[in-house]
Amino acid sequence: MTADTVRYLPATTPTWSRETDVVVVGAGAAGLSAAIELARRGRRVTLLAKAGLESGATPHAQGGLAAAMGPNDTYASHVEDTLIAAAGLGDEGAVRTLVEAAPATVRYLASLGARFDDGPPGLEGGHSHHRIVHAGGDAIGAELHRTLRAALSHVDVEVLEDAVAIDALQSSRGAVLGVLVGRRDSTRRLDVGVIEARAVVLATGGFGQAYPTSTNPAEVTGDGLALAARCGARLANVEFVQFHPTVMYLPGHRGQSPLITEAIRGAGATIVDANGTPVMRGRHERADLAPRDVVSFAMFERMHDPVDPLEHLWLDARSIGRHHLERAFPTTVSLCRAAGVDPVDELVAIAPGAHYACGGVVADLDGATSVPGLYAIGEAAATGVHGANRLASNSLTEAVLTGRRVAAHLDRALAQPRDVDAPAAVPRGRGVDPGVREALATGMSTHVGVVRDRDGLDQMLATLDDAPDAPTGGVDLDVLEATNLHTVSLLVAVAAAQREESRGAHRRRDFPETSDRWRHPIVLSALDGQVTVDAPAGVRT
Repeated sequence: MTADTVRYLPATTPTWSRETDVVVVGAGAAGLSAAIELARRGRRVTLLAKAGLESGATPHAQGGLAAAMGPNDTYASHVEDTLIAAAGLGDEGAVRTLVEAAPATVRYLASLGARFDDGPPGLEGGHSHHRIVHAGGDAIGAELHRTLRAALSHVDVEVLEDAVAIDALQSSRGAVLGVLVGRRDSTRRLDVGVIEARAVVLATGGFGQAYPTSTNPAEVTGDGLALAARCGARLANVEFVQFHPTVMYLPGHRGQSPLITEAIRGAGATIVDANGTPVMRGRHERADLAPRDVVSFAMFERMHDPVDPLEHLWLDARSIGRHHLERAFPTTVSLCRAAGVDPVDELVAIAPGAHYACGGVVADLDGATSVPGLYAIGEAAATGVHGANRLASNSLTEAVLTGRRVAAHLDRALAQPRDVDAPAAVPRGRGVDPGVREALATGMSTHVGVVRDRDGLDQMLATLDDAPDAPTGGVDLDVLEATNLHTVSLLVAVAAAQREESRGAHRRRDFPETSDRWRHPIVLSALDGQVTVDAPAGVRT
């Protein structure tokens, strides 16, 4: 085994089986949208919700839906802002499709009963116009989740809660024939079964738990990307991990940390150091509303100043005033007060935290990947929309849009005769010892965080290589998550080591400049377990 080898999971013996048309893995905005629209078209759908329908990243989203709907806004401006944020790796065609469909996506959600805020749209970092559609001030995720959950209750979808996809089932020619599923009990053991299906849709989100501090909930462990890698799918842009600048700093805390919405900076809040000096002053023409990679990097540099280092910085929202803070940002105010700080009259300790995976499984906006029968949507997919850095609030719009598009695509595809082929054996190994998770996360933060360099990346790859196998036995949830996190950490570290430049959410100390030589995606695959770097051909640049 080498440092660039993906670990396979231990063998399991299924105890149950069933059959459906489509398995949708993930119950966030993308997965729910796909399941609802497939069921509306009369397709049999099984939806896997890893930690129940109330879980996932979507309910925690505070920003909004980006859509050029204001009187002075244009599609061209929204496209330009998105491509600027994407730092040369955005696919203009995909971006244009998203932008032009965004207003209709908002109207679709309204038709399902979404209650959006009245008044003008909001402003967030990287946007040149007020175009962020909010709900409940800073509770867009909760409102989308409520809306989609209500719509789900009116269609015929089989929902398996506390169920996780373990591995894809493939034919001898590599096509996906279904999925191996584990249903967990209170001890995190998995009751394993097989679901045969015409298609599997990955809507599993990102891999925030690969880092010690993240805005992602505990169940977001890179399951979809790891599954896709093990079945030979191509992945792109995984080195571009977006760190949200304003994550609440809680001393000694690991795991999910409270997010403070970027919209609060759109309302006038500023990031300051211990002296009250604005960190973004003179750093960018949009100051605190610069793209997230720019703000997080500036914060990192200030925090690591050799003369005056700081554990964290502060968000100063006092100028906004009590009335506007409590009315427009009730979620943020509540989170801060629960942590013992009142943003109305106190500074809030903040530091960048892992937030969003800009890359993922290479897919088009219909979700199609390089593996027949395997689809990826939402944060799990690399569609070319986000490139090297996601523009704020484009992701929820993309999630709903791609969920609807994959449903329409599959409805057409399932009408065609099935290419029946013999199933192939799923590769098996030992998995990764769950006890190594904390060390891996610490290494990712230290060496594959906001700023990277060759020495640190080599250390991380060595740490991954040294990770012990799981103890002998079957697959439980702890082994599954540790193995998946090991896989995505390996993919990110390999891609980051390859990209010898600084671009978007990827910054190298040893290669601080952006280079035209690297103006293409780094595409990885792990066929037969060995991670290889593919030529960029076939990936839109």
